[in-house]
Amino acid sequence: MSRLRFLTAGESHGPALVGILDGLPAGLTLLAEHLERDAQRRKLGYGRGGRMAIEPEKPRILAGVRHGRTLGSPLAILIENADHPKAWSTRMAVEPVEDPGKLVTLPRPGHADLTGSIKFGHRDLRNSLERASARETAMRVALAAAARRLLDELDVRVGSWVTSIGPAKARDVSGQLGIEDAEALSLQADVSPVRCIDPQAEEAFRYAIEEAQTRRDTAGGTFEVRVTGLVPGLGSYTQADLRLDGLLAQALASIPAIKAIELGDGWRNAELFGSQVHDPMGRAGGGVTRDTNHAGGLEGGVTNGEPLVVRAAMKPIATVPAALRSVDLATGEPDSAHVERSDTCAVPAAAVIGESVVALCVADVLLAKLGGDSMDELYAAHRRAWQRARPLAGHVFLCGLPGAGKTTIAPLLAKMLSLPFVEVDALVEQAAGKSIPDIFAAEGEAGFRAREADAVRAASRGPRSVISLGGGALTTRAVRLAVRKTGHLLWLKAPVDLCAQRAATGRPLLGNDAAAKLPALAAQREPIYERAADATLHVYEGLAPQAVAAQAAHVIADLEGKRAHA
Repeated sequence: MSRLRFLTAGESHGPALVGILDGLPAGLTLLAEHLERDAQRRKLGYGRGGRMAIEPEKPRILAGVRHGRTLGSPLAILIENADHPKAWSTRMAVEPVEDPGKLVTLPRPGHADLTGSIKFGHRDLRNSLERASARETAMRVALAAAARRLLDELDVRVGSWVTSIGPAKARDVSGQLGIEDAEALSLQADVSPVRCIDPQAEEAFRYAIEEAQTRRDTAGGTFEVRVTGLVPGLGSYTQADLRLDGLLAQALASIPAIKAIELGDGWRNAELFGSQVHDPMGRAGGGVTRDTNHAGGLEGGVTNGEPLVVRAAMKPIATVPAALRSVDLATGEPDSAHVERSDTCAVPAAAVIGESVVALCVADVLLAKLGGDSMDELYAAHRRAWQRARPLAGHVFLCGLPGAGKTTIAPLLAKMLSLPFVEVDALVEQAAGKSIPDIFAAEGEAGFRAREADAVRAASRGPRSVISLGGGALTTRAVRLAVRKTGHLLWLKAPVDLCAQRAATGRPLLGNDAAAKLPALAAQREPIYERAADATLHVYEGLAPQAVAAQAAHVIADLEGKRAHA
């Protein structure tokens, strides 16, 4: 049974679009500005029509949120159609009017004008085309923005980009971000007028759209949606309607003008031998790795921990300015099809809509697996799901504030567990050939965090170890993902004043006044530790490091015993 349910209503030129999303847990931070961000992104793209300049796209939250947090009750959203009072208040009035306007009787090939009139018995095709219009997707994007907030809290990131327009095709240049942070790539795509992440293809995409404009025609294309950070085990092969690949295909095919769906490298895989298609397995700590991802993150309709990759093909929009032949349903005579205001190419916008329907689908299966009525329950269930997703004995990661005792306790714990000890800060300095203060001075915190993430990636791919993380390492999403995939995370929770006493002087973010600066760092970092850590070890003054290490060894034995394959 679906955990996350939604309904939309409204016509393209009616007073408003309305939507209800039921199933969000309580306690999720949600503001109208979160919804508006994606509503504005849906307006993007070279080749869009005049409607996008008219509609401000300002979603209003009517129910389900109080003081910026979800209540667990249904979320209700309203988007007013700004064009309605300007030009459509009579033609699309709810109440009867004396002059309803000219009947639309010339159906457009490729649209729902004719099929809708047959299904519902409408004489005026406007009764069909208004609801069949892609305008409805504005509400799906707004509802999905709430689901994306939920996914983001669990470090699940959804992104999209255009891969072709007409005959012009882009290269796959997704790189490391395509493995770890799909949304960051998507925001890069937003900077391009055609939402393309391959700079070499951008001009060819623009040319294809301009050629369609010159011909008084329309252009289609393809786009990719990717999801990173998903825990393995979502979806099921036990029943046809539970397979995630089927659910994704249905979600994408429900977008107007989408005519083909590809999962992973589906079309290319059909041309190759099995040895060239299936993704060989390796090991990184407690997790299983893949050198390739031809499967697109799905095996047997279930996520396998690799990025989820789906693609969709959008046909050219059915409203062709150089109108195609049609038949007037009022007279039975041949004539040119009805023409509505429309776009030349809407593939960049369709990609954003694709993100949205995929986000709704993924959020639904994630909630179905994790359960929980509040965010706190969801965080705990998410940790357990990742613990069970590591089929082998994993690394032991230690986190905590500067001065919590990581570099003292980690070697003791490593000796107790007969494992190597790895200190990430030492790896960073070794790779850079200079000290951490010097890295901060030359490259800033952003440069240091990038080097730190590289060091954690390298350590996580190495032999099973006890790995001491820097105090701020977990503020980087890539580090959190590497830790979740490959090992257990222990938080050494020590009082801030004790950490300030112990912290070495000269740390880049603390300087020589740790007591003054550490509370702010603690306020930023400790909520992240709490959400990510598999267990918390309390450290207090007078507690011997050996005692903490012994407690940690006991906790690790317990966590290892709870793995699905222990």
